[in-house]
Amino acid sequence: MNVFGTDGIRGEVDLRPCGARQAIDALIDERRLTLPLAWLAGQALARTLDAEDAKVVIGWDDRPGNPALVHAVQDAFEAAGWNVTLLGTCATPLVHHVLLETKANAGVMITASHNPVEDSGLKVFDASGRKSTPELEVRLTRTMLDLAQEDHDLLHLIGDGADAHHGDDEFEGTHADWLHARMEDLSGMFPDTDGALVHDSAMPLLLDLSRGSAIRWFPAWLEARGLHVEEVSHAAAAMNRDCGAGELAPGKRWTWEEAAEEDHLLLRHVRRAPEGTMLGAALDGDGDRCLLLVAESDGPAVVDGDAMALRLLEAGARDRTWTVAASIESDLALSSSAQAMPHVGHVMETAVGDRWLSVALTDASKAVAPCVVGVEDSGHLVLPSRCPSGWSLVGDGAASLVAVLLAGLGRRGAVRQAGGWKKRVSIAPADRSRWTGDGPLADAVLATVHAALPHAVEITAGGLDAEPNLLLVQGTIDGTRFSLGVRNSGTQAKTSLSARADHPRAAAQMEALLTALDGVLRPALTP
Repeated sequence: MNVFGTDGIRGEVDLRPCGARQAIDALIDERRLTLPLAWLAGQALARTLDAEDAKVVIGWDDRPGNPALVHAVQDAFEAAGWNVTLLGTCATPLVHHVLLETKANAGVMITASHNPVEDSGLKVFDASGRKSTPELEVRLTRTMLDLAQEDHDLLHLIGDGADAHHGDDEFEGTHADWLHARMEDLSGMFPDTDGALVHDSAMPLLLDLSRGSAIRWFPAWLEARGLHVEEVSHAAAAMNRDCGAGELAPGKRWTWEEAAEEDHLLLRHVRRAPEGTMLGAALDGDGDRCLLLVAESDGPAVVDGDAMALRLLEAGARDRTWTVAASIESDLALSSSAQAMPHVGHVMETAVGDRWLSVALTDASKAVAPCVVGVEDSGHLVLPSRCPSGWSLVGDGAASLVAVLLAGLGRRGAVRQAGGWKKRVSIAPADRSRWTGDGPLADAVLATVHAALPHAVEITAGGLDAEPNLLLVQGTIDGTRFSLGVRNSGTQAKTSLSARADHPRAAAQMEALLTALDGVLRPALTP
């Protein structure tokens, strides 16, 4: 059993009282996140990472259930004798940064990222600023199960944390100061614009900050550096509701008329612009990823993380050797293009989740002036940042936008999609216990691949240690590389099918494969 998913613990917040063991069952069986569960997670982390004079940094985003969850996690650490630093409402990357700056032993961000505002969760960081590994998560889960058997009086958690928690005022401007300090390094990595944030448009760059904490500082920060921006998500009813990167799917396009009728605030604010104009940028609720909108001939289109990373590499400093890591859901054409660039030395493929990008790039980040990019098409871009011990790797939506503007992506016509073909299909709701990555269902997937792609060659099938339920099938068809991944979502009750090819000419065959696989898997996985 593991209560953690792809990126921490997530579930719908339920503040009703319950027992410790009930709390674990509620999360596993019903995706309900309770106060005892949050307390168990905090106490398990404190016991597992115990150290002399131990310190933890806790941040959170603006979800209605978070004040009570903050109280529960804080109580758990203080009960274990830890010193607690409360950052207040902030972006996930700030927990990483302050943890390293203060040499804390652990960090917790209370968020569910782009999930609906009714959800929340916990993202866990170790002393190196890294998100938790599966090995640590298994240890934490076991400790939580052991703790649930002990006699803990947790009734004081109910009601006591209802009032809003506030962080230390000294951290109010920390994210803005940190991004300012990173500008010099990012400018050196992407020298095309001589350190200027360029946006070729008579209209302001639309900013959709998903009504997250960046509203308090990021628009003014950009304006102070010569960029004309207009923030739109302040009008949202709640975080992530009809706003933010979480509701902008990679590859999505609209006509101008369709965009005007959408509920999404960023799309509703878009105005016609010359083709190639960068229209806007959207972060997610906890501020660790970014997607862009660009004007095409008929309307706006999403610029995903793959296209952003391609531009970063094209504009990257030529006097350094670059290392690239991309997840198994990124455009295959991105890796093909990167491998052909003379200044790119190494291109790697990783499991889904930005933590695996950081793991893959660890060795390269130890260089004196590392040039590394980790990418997921969902808008996670992992870039290097200075820290007391040298360099760290972090995904920060605000820094991602700054980097692509420094790389010239704000110049009209600079956007170029990665060039391959990809599509994801979700089976939801799904009983994820039925998909394990092997066994009869995996055999049925392989048989369907061979039947749907009879001319495919060099077919391989396997998985990744980081993602035990993944089945990854790769091969070549008519000279085009293709890839198929079947995996359980780590955050929702669904199983995802991800198909990719490094050229659009394979699109029809891959579409047919997805249709056939859906017919095989949906009846087997639907509860």
